[in-house]
Amino acid sequence: MRKINLLHPVAIFVFTLIALGTSLYLYIDSYLRVNDSLREFIQRSGLPADQFKSPETWIMIVTLSILVAVILLGMILIFVYYQKMIQLYRMQQNFINGFTHELKTPIASLKIFIETFFKHELPREKQIQYLDLMRRDTDRLQENVEQILNLGKIEDKSFRPELSTVSIADALKEFISKQDHLFESAQINVGTSEGMPKISFDKKLLDIVFMNLFTNALRYNESDQKTIDIYFKLQGRELELVFKDNGIGIRRDKQKDIFKKFYQIGKSVKGSGLGLYMVSQVMRVHRGRVFATSDGIGKGSSFHIVFRVSK
Repeated sequence: MRKINLLHPVAIFVFTLIALGTSLYLYIDSYLRVNDSLREFIQRSGLPADQFKSPETWIMIVTLSILVAVILLGMILIFVYYQKMIQLYRMQQNFINGFTHELKTPIASLKIFIETFFKHELPREKQIQYLDLMRRDTDRLQENVEQILNLGKIEDKSFRPELSTVSIADALKEFISKQDHLFESAQINVGTSEGMPKISFDKKLLDIVFMNLFTNALRYNESDQKTIDIYFKLQGRELELVFKDNGIGIRRDKQKDIFKKFYQIGKSVKGSGLGLYMVSQVMRVHRGRVFATSDGIGKGSSFHIVFRVSK
């Protein structure tokens, strides 16, 4: 049986509301009793009632109730703000832990490779193999740093993307071919894109969208054979790109939360909690949108990216 922590902010807040409500009740009850006693005293004494100022009982009660309601509202707003601050602090801590992990892993790998080059004479073939792995680690570091820098720019209200006419299908195929080493453990199936119109988008930011969606689909996937099915939908002036995976799935009540800044499902230290938030912000500045659907835990997820079609 869980013990109730009486010093928890929620418990203190509830006790404060109860105390304030009880105080209001006792005051009103006492006020009414005194008022009734005064009326009885006037009647028994035969004193003229017009010599006493009317207590205006109900006006006093209503005024007092309004004041207490204002106090309660202020307390509630302060409490909600306090809880928001606590939640933000925890999310920032998760971000620091996750992002530190994302930086430490490639740095540790690079250090091992460098020490290997110092201590051993390696054949040329092995050198090329290790140098390729080092290049991938430096690319990973660069992507993490650039994501933070780009996010800072995108959140600036004065930010304007560098738009160009882009074929989503061609951009997607180009991205997959360049980053194939990241998706070696997954099976990626891209549906037909014939007849799909081009869009106006910032090419660099589009690659960021792709990277975060692929990374998310693979990171939160515990299947023996990870799969990502990508297909296109054209509805009027909107082009929808769907990434469907066979990962861990998302609860219905969390399908909007995952796009919040620093938000992470569970207590995993993987990731920074910025990937999907970054996607949502990129789509926002391009007047598009992103949303997620899932049939539940263990049933995979689908991420829907909706673009505005160029005229």
